[in-house]
Amino acid sequence: MSLHRFYCNPISEPETELAGTEAHHLTSVLRLKAGDKVELFDGAGTVATAVIAEIVKRKVTLRIEDVHRYPPRTTGRIIIAPGIAKGQRFDWLIEKCTELRTDRISPVLFERGVKQASNPKILERWNNLVISAAKQSRRIFLTRIDEPSPLCDVLEMLRREYPRIQFIVGSLTPDASPLTGQLFEQTDVAAFIGPEGGFTEDEAACLKDRGAKFVRLTDTVLRTETAALAFASVLCALRNIVPK
Repeated sequence: MSLHRFYCNPISEPETELAGTEAHHLTSVLRLKAGDKVELFDGAGTVATAVIAEIVKRKVTLRIEDVHRYPPRTTGRIIIAPGIAKGQRFDWLIEKCTELRTDRISPVLFERGVKQASNPKILERWNNLVISAAKQSRRIFLTRIDEPSPLCDVLEMLRREYPRIQFIVGSLTPDASPLTGQLFEQTDVAAFIGPEGGFTEDEAACLKDRGAKFVRLTDTVLRTETAALAFASVLCALRNIVPK
């Protein structure tokens, strides 16, 4: 039976502490006690088994028994760059892309996209969704989420951080190639999902100037979160079957 899993960053040795929501979940929801064994992960490659040593009010002290450190992926990274969907649809997108092992989500502020009110806590909220999904799906690394930015800024940022990245764009145009027919080998890939109103001329020029390739998922019009899930599913599956 799998151990109950908790997010803990940093994981210190020989003892570490849980506080806040993770400690509350351990003590008040799962009602674990001193002597119980759990699994900890820091979202950055470290996974540990630990034994609960002490529970005092809202703080849990754990004794580390075993630690494994995993290197981060340096090739074949998958970035989903969607417009922001309305309401809780974007929350769902974040959760499912995290479960599928998407490496990064870069929200795009398209000129014809959904207008969102300024929310200084939105990134914190999104990251909490990532942590919850990573715990459930037993991921080792957290999906990284960026602040929403205009399309050209996102393209420049990703090109700077991943010099050999390949940009692809969901499209229903007749000349768009089927996504399943693409070969990405172990290159980094960013999949852009445009707004329902389409790209402006400036946005289309930004994509073209950076060599973006237009690909087709289906012959139907998909919602933003559906297209994001389709891209993440296919790209992660292709990554898993390509020899390293």
